[in-house]
Amino acid sequence: MIPFFPRWIWSWAVFLPLVAGSVNAAALLSLHHGGVTHLTGISTEGAIGLGSGDVALLLHAVGVIALFTVSCAFSAWLARGPRWIPSVAAGALLLAVAALLAVASSVIAGTPWLGVMICAAAMGLQNGTTSLVTGAVLRTSHLTGMFTDLGIALGQRTWRGPVDRRRVAVCFTVVASFVCGATGGTLLYLRWHAFALIASAVVSAGVGVLTLALARRHATPVV
Repeated sequence: MIPFFPRWIWSWAVFLPLVAGSVNAAALLSLHHGGVTHLTGISTEGAIGLGSGDVALLLHAVGVIALFTVSCAFSAWLARGPRWIPSVAAGALLLAVAALLAVASSVIAGTPWLGVMICAAAMGLQNGTTSLVTGAVLRTSHLTGMFTDLGIALGQRTWRGPVDRRRVAVCFTVVASFVCGATGGTLLYLRWHAFALIASAVVSAGVGVLTLALARRHATPVV
């Protein structure tokens, strides 16, 4: 069962999967394969590259996985606060995500592979931060776990077993937000190409600023 959590977490559940979906769509459209948020698919691409001798595909997969993982490690090094508490570190990390996406938007058109790598680093920072702060309850960059939880809830419902309604609500929110982000990101990319990432950067920056404001409010003693 998901524990009770503060209401501000819903802002992360709504807006950060929106960012991830949009960024993943831009990465897919830039290189016509892969993506940066679902490492199961990326690992499969790497295995295909290894098995088929496609060195470029293998190096792409290794690069995305390495940058995503290192960024998660960096988020764990910086965001050391207790769970469910908005912190300055978490807000700063989300602002760093926005900065990376802004940089990616400036290079992905001319050098797609480099832009995609920067996007992978940004998504690693985002997913690492949200996983740390929420105790892995909220993962904003991929949907496999969310669909698994929804399937389990559906199966439990068929025999009138216990259903974690809070978990179902979180899963529906993340899935809907990610899909909307991917759809919107696709429309923006088809019209404005790399500049579509600017919209994702703005949303991420907004959530980062909100988190910083909440952290300051939480740290202010009540008199």
